[in-house]
Amino acid sequence: QSRTGFRLRPVCGLLSARDFLNALAFRTFCSTQYIRHGGNPFYTPEPDVCHELIGHVPLLADPHFAEFTQKVGLASLGAPDEAIVRLANIYWFTVEFGLVKNMQP
Repeated sequence: QSRTGFRLRPVCGLLSARDFLNALAFRTFCSTQYIRHGGNPFYTPEPDVCHELIGHVPLLADPHFAEFTQKVGLASLGAPDEAIVRLANIYWFTVEFGLVKNMQP
C-alpha cells in the first residue's frame, strides 16, 4: 500500500466482474482467501490466495501497473453491462495472460 496506494481486501469466493472492477477504481484488489488443495499444488480451478499474493501483489506494487489497473476500474464506474464485459476481458487477457510485444513490423 505504501508504494502505490493499492490494498488487499479479503473476500469469500468470486465477485461479479462489476464488483471486482469497481474496487480497482479505489485501488482495492479483492483477494480470495481459499488455498489450493495440497494434493494438486500446481493447479486450482479458481484463483486462490497463492495466486493472488504471488501473481498479483508484486504487479500492484509497480506504479505504472497500478495506474493502469486503477484506470480500468475507473472506466467501470457507472458503465453499462456490455462495457463491464469488455473491461473484464481487457483486464483478464492482459493481466492473467500477459502481453507480448512483437518487434517485427
